[in-house]
Amino acid sequence: MLEVALSSDELGKKLARRIDNDLLTKQRRGVSAKEVFDKKKVMDDVLDKTSIMTLSKLINSGTISYVNGVVGSGKESKMYWAVDPDGNNIALKIYLVTASNFKKRKPYLVDDPRFSRIKKGTRNMVELWAQKEFRNLTQCVKSGIPSIKPIRVLKNVLVLEFVGKNGVPAKTLVESEIDENDYKDAISLISRLYKKAELVHADFSEYNIFKTENGLILFDLGSAVDIRHRNAKEFLQRDIKNISRFFVKRGLTVEHPSDIMARITN
Repeated sequence: MLEVALSSDELGKKLARRIDNDLLTKQRRGVSAKEVFDKKKVMDDVLDKTSIMTLSKLINSGTISYVNGVVGSGKESKMYWAVDPDGNNIALKIYLVTASNFKKRKPYLVDDPRFSRIKKGTRNMVELWAQKEFRNLTQCVKSGIPSIKPIRVLKNVLVLEFVGKNGVPAKTLVESEIDENDYKDAISLISRLYKKAELVHADFSEYNIFKTENGLILFDLGSAVDIRHRNAKEFLQRDIKNISRFFVKRGLTVEHPSDIMARITN
């Protein structure tokens, strides 16, 4: 286990050596040089001292074995394809501690009754956001809602089920051919979230839904709020309008959003 007394550079070097050793012993096949974990880039762009320690703890505890490379990037986080000690593909969502966007996320936390104590500071906000997404995903899984499965959360790192094959994530709804069944399933997801998991996604869109052989799968639930949140119905209405707009653009006939809203909330 790495010690707190070590400098950030020393921590980075120890982590890099650990990853190198794991990579050498795994004999991965079919992975190009570009797909291999770029340690320097990750150290520079994502990992400060605490983040490096967190990733080290996940490696030392046996949660992950090695990291292959980036599979997704956003303003607030980066997604990595990793492998656990049993050889199973997993995803690492590493929230950027320096992301200024988290200040805009405060309203999704302040009025959520599940989070009564919110400490000041970007790092505290980021770590709470990671915990919030883990909790939201856990609620979905317990409620039988098709969503990406959470494995563990530690500080600003969220370990998730990898939805896809050979390090390639499944296509999102916006990347897929869609039909009327997809529309019905999407509206059903919104309804089930509200009625069974007692959550509103608050960022429900064609970009946050995987389309797989087994149907639609939700992900990116950091924004999701408890239905007791004072703006829950406003967020719900926005979710319905946004996804309806997407299907209309794809040429489908949709139900009026207000009718869907009434049916879900009554």
